[in-house]
Formats: sequence, structure tokens, C-alpha cells
Amino acid sequence: MYFVWYDDNPKKPITAKIDEAVLRYKQKFGKSPSICKLSEKMQTQSGEQVAGVKVQAAKNIPQNYFWIGNEA
Repeated sequence: MYFVWYDDNPKKPITAKIDEAVLRYKQKFGKSPSICKLSEKMQTQSGEQVAGVKVQAAKNIPQNYFWIGNEA
């Protein structure tokens, strides 16, 4: 299951958006996520680490959405 975060602010860098999503995930669930999935259109480098989570591009995720969770 993933926590879905939406941020369409064009002035904010993607890394800042991921940082905020990870922080909110930790506040809500009391643990750290391991992965952030986002639209291929937003992706800079698949597999990079941001805010301690692996960033992965996916075709099925709309632009400006971030799916935060844990890999099984």
C-alpha cells in the first residue's frame, strides 16, 4: 500500500517535494518509507536516493503525484 502525495508547484524542486512527502509519511505512519514512485515525466535518474528513499519512475503514475511506501 502506498501513501499518495500531490504537489504541482512548478517552482519547487522535485527533491523538495519528495522530502515533504517522506516527512508526512513518517508523521502519519511512525516509520520511514523505502521507496518513492513518480511519473516518468518527472524522473531525473531512476534508482537515485532522495530523503533516504529509492526513487523509481513508473508509467502508471500521473505527473505531480508521488507514491510513498515500503517495498516488500
